[in-house]
Amino acid sequence: MPINQDLLARVEASADDWGPTGPLGNDPAHARKAEESSNVDDVLGLHPISIRFTKELVRDLKAIAQLNGMGYQPLIREICKRFVDAEKRAILRDQAVRRQQELERDKELALEAEKAAAAAVAMAESLAVQEESRLAA
Repeated sequence: MPINQDLLARVEASADDWGPTGPLGNDPAHARKAEESSNVDDVLGLHPISIRFTKELVRDLKAIAQLNGMGYQPLIREICKRFVDAEKRAILRDQAVRRQQELERDKELALEAEKAAAAAVAMAESLAVQEESRLAA
C-alpha cells in the first residue's frame, strides 16, 4: 500500500508536537481510549519498546520502508529479525565448528593414548621375554 505523501509530510512537519512535551499524544483533546488495543500486542506477540534514532536515520528508514510498501516500524522489526536470525545461525555454526574441533582433538588424544598403551604393552612383553631369557640362563 503506497504511503500518502501529503499525510507523511504533515506527520513529519508535526514531529515536534509529539513526544513528552508536545500537545499531541499528551493533551486529552487529541487522544481517545482504544477499545481492544490492549490485547493487540499480546495477540501479535509484540513487546513495545522505546528507542532513539537520529532524525536522518528515521528519514532514511521511512524512505526505505516506503519503497518496500510498508511502514518504517515494521521495517525496523524486519531488520532486527533478520539480524537476530543471522546472528543465531552464526552462533550455532561457530558452536558446531568448535564441537567438531573438540571431537577431532578427543579422537587424536584417544589415538595417542592407544599408541602409548600399545607401546607400554610391547615394552612389558619385551621385558618379560628378557626376564624369561635371564632366568633360563
